[in-house]
Amino acid sequence: MNKSYILLQMYDVFREGGGIKISDCCGKYQISIATFRRYIAFLRGYFAEVHGKEIIYDAENMQYSIK
Repeated sequence: MNKSYILLQMYDVFREGGGIKISDCCGKYQISIATFRRYIAFLRGYFAEVHGKEIIYDAENMQYSIK
């Protein structure tokens, strides 16, 4: 899978109100944690700029979600 496809899949999860766990995402798309963090950083900037929303990490549920 390429970067664009993975970013779009992650985008869809956030737009639908879901959360993304690091381990699930890295396993599903076979990407490293460093790559995952770059993708989250990109999406965080996009959601902040375009939608005025924030991607946060919820330590209790161990996942990223939109606030």
